Amino acid sequence: MPTYEGRTLQEAIDNGLAELGLARDEVTVDVIAEGKRGFLGFGRKPAVVNINKIEINADSFNIAVPAPEKHHHELRDDRRPQAAAPEETPAAAPVPAAAGDPPPAPVHHHHPAPPSGPNPREQHIEAALAQVSAYVVNVTTALGLPTTVKIEKTGRDKWTFFLTTDREGLLIGKHGRTINSLQYLAQILFSHLTHSHDTVELNVGNYRERREEILEKLAVKTARDVVATGQPIFLDPMPSFERKVLHATLADNPYVITHSEGDEPKRYVVIERKKGSVI
Repeated sequence: MPTYEGRTLQEAIDNGLAELGLARDEVTVDVIAEGKRGFLGFGRKPAVVNINKIEINADSFNIAVPAPEKHHHELRDDRRPQAAAPEETPAAAPVPAAAGDPPPAPVHHHHPAPPSGPNPREQHIEAALAQVSAYVVNVTTALGLPTTVKIEKTGRDKWTFFLTTDREGLLIGKHGRTINSLQYLAQILFSHLTHSHDTVELNVGNYRERREEILEKLAVKTARDVVATGQPIFLDPMPSFERKVLHATLADNPYVITHSEGDEPKRYVVIERKKGSVI
């Protein structure tokens, strides 16, 4: 596995990119040693990195890429005499229908549809997903949390990045702050690259499923407290996709209503008694 060195981490990366002839967004970088400056020239250690080109595999994104169209060319020996084209005979004039005869059936002409090639949008999305995946790997590596990424389309406009690491707790962070922050950055990058409304979700160790279950239980318990006391309850700030879980859980509750207040990133959910509700 080739490595590249430099006096600084950035210099090592630049040296590797120059040797490979690649751009920064076409590779993933693994930091082997960050390097040390030393003192008066003593104890200096170079920065060492490993650089790998991003290989885009359509199968890993569940995107079907049609096989290239096969063209069959007929070979003809121009030296052989060609058969004369048959003479055209005039088409027979239509025979007028007799009175009372049913009208002739219409003739339908079927034209084969032109072969369809790869969808440009899918190719663009695929390339963007590869860049976002490389970004996530680089960030987690810089945090000391080496991670592998598998991407699946989990909704009509939703892509889930399943992260695998030996240090799941640190990657998730307290109350999910680390994974949520990384997801926020990944979403910004993906939206910038694609100009689409597709959403990006980062998941590690089924954290999202466990978190959704916790939020649903929190919503039900808080609604009971609101009904019992008659007083509104203000929950802690949380990201928009978690607030949506609370709103959806209590959408059909006949006794309480929910809404969000505040500004991002400190926007929070308020649960209060529905006016006129009778228990």
